[in-house]
Amino acid sequence: MQSAAAEDATGSPRRERHLVLALVLAGLVAMAVLIVLFWQPAPPRVVVISTGAADGAYYAYAQRYRAVLARAGIRLRVEPSSGAVQNLQRLKSGADGVSLALMQGGVAQAADSDALISLGGMFLEPLWVFHRRGLVIDELGALAGRRVAVGQQGSGTRHLADTLLRDVLPAGATVVPVDLGGLAAAEALQRGAVDAALFVSAPDAKAVQQLLRDPKVALLDFARAQAYSRRFPFLTPIDLPRGAIDLAADIPATDIHLVATTASLLARADIHPVIVDRVLAAAREVHGGGSALWRPGAFPSPQAPDVALSDDAERFYKSGPSALQRWLPFWAVVWIQRLLFFALPIVAIGLPLLRYMPALYRWGMRRRIYRWYGELAFIERGLTRGDGERADCRRQLDGIEARINGMHIPAAYASEAYTLKMHLRMVREHMAQAAPQAAPSTTNTAAP
Repeated sequence: MQSAAAEDATGSPRRERHLVLALVLAGLVAMAVLIVLFWQPAPPRVVVISTGAADGAYYAYAQRYRAVLARAGIRLRVEPSSGAVQNLQRLKSGADGVSLALMQGGVAQAADSDALISLGGMFLEPLWVFHRRGLVIDELGALAGRRVAVGQQGSGTRHLADTLLRDVLPAGATVVPVDLGGLAAAEALQRGAVDAALFVSAPDAKAVQQLLRDPKVALLDFARAQAYSRRFPFLTPIDLPRGAIDLAADIPATDIHLVATTASLLARADIHPVIVDRVLAAAREVHGGGSALWRPGAFPSPQAPDVALSDDAERFYKSGPSALQRWLPFWAVVWIQRLLFFALPIVAIGLPLLRYMPALYRWGMRRRIYRWYGELAFIERGLTRGDGERADCRRQLDGIEARINGMHIPAAYASEAYTLKMHLRMVREHMAQAAPQAAPSTTNTAAP
């Protein structure tokens, strides 16, 4: 009479070792999965931003970002472009390694949100409409039939000019578009080559500053600025107070109503989070001091009119740069974060595994000993009921004792092994005591 437990006794320790090995391997696989999920490559040391013309505000701001980022050990390569449309194309395609771009509001579309993220609004860009003084131009529609510098093809100024002029010009009326922008458009207006020039730019752009100080040039006052903002949601009505550009020279000489877009800093969706924090910190240093059009602290702003704000940028606006980035150099932050990516799986998987391994080991050792109690109880019940032959019981006990003696038990569990052997002897003694009672029972049964 042998049970299954006794039959596979020799294989039990091997299965236990396999079980422990399987658990360890499972823990290592789980740690590897966590590392893969949370692992990020090191942030690049060279980042490329697409701006605009070399004489424009976008390019000038990017150069200031470049100087700030250089202090953190990040090289910002500034790539001039023809304007916001080309910036968007470069950013979506990743051409020339571009991962950042300053973008005029109203150019990017909702469909671009799949590949791009916004780092927020950086500054306001009014629509400046300058014309030769003496011309009666009191609204955009009065430009009909005039020679107008509307920006180069592919520029944000050209995009906005085409959008607005289609809506405000009388039916059948057109302007004579001249493909000029920046300083070239300003100089053309000053020498009379064009009647008006449109610019979408921050107030410190060279062309805007040059024309604001020219007495032969006038700036259009958008008396219907509120109506423009309702018709075109990406436009914001703003006021340029008297003297805001130059108090000493009283420029402008009167309060001027303008409409403005919000220039956003867009990025590819795969940009590194550390770069996001560093770039936003640089933008805060560049734009946070205010200007003639906005108060200090207004920009950069989490408002993202065209493309959804990134999660990393949202965290930055809520809590600022991390403590590591505030106090440590760029390279130190990178290595600490990489070490944390390794430490997280170890803490999440390795420590609990190390904690439960001793308990698992104790369970395995005790199981090798205690499993024989079931066999002893089975034999003892059979002896009590008179089931089976004593010779079979003796063979089973001998087999159990041989297997117990063959087990390799650590010294810490030797007392439990000796207790098992003592209980084995008790069963033998029970069998010996039951032997004299078993013989008379057999004789009486056979008498009849």
